[in-house]
Amino acid sequence: MFREMERQIQEQQKNILMERVREREEEMKKLEEEKERMKIMMEEERQNQDKDKKRREDEYKREMKEQEEQMRDEMKSVKEEFKNEKTEMRKETDCKERKKNLQIEINRLMKRIENERQHHDKERKRREEEFNEREYEYESENEEMKKKICSETDHSLQDLLMSLMIC
Repeated sequence: MFREMERQIQEQQKNILMERVREREEEMKKLEEEKERMKIMMEEERQNQDKDKKRREDEYKREMKEQEEQMRDEMKSVKEEFKNEKTEMRKETDCKERKKNLQIEINRLMKRIENERQHHDKERKRREEEFNEREYEYESENEEMKKKICSETDHSLQDLLMSLMIC
């Protein structure tokens, strides 16, 4: 009887274990299916992103091409305007008029240069006079110092000092 019970218990444990194994297998199968489904979703998302990227690149290229064409048109227009203006300028002005204007400008600049030169000369003279005044003041102060020193020292030192100052 004990053996029979033992066998039944083992049978029950075996059934329980088998049931658990089946549950685990079903869970694994579900997980594999979920994994596969996620892979598919990720691949679709990647493809969508690639499509979106390609679409944006195409759109960018198209916009750049349009801008480039627009710029070419504008450049062409500007070149044409410049050419027309240049032709008109040639018609409006002649060489003598330009030469006259240039001569006037040269004369004006020459006068300006002369005025600047005179101003510079005056400034130089003023600085020279200032320098000469300072030099005169320095010499005067030097003479006074000599006299003061001579009056305060004895004669032998005065002679020596005078000889040094002369040198």
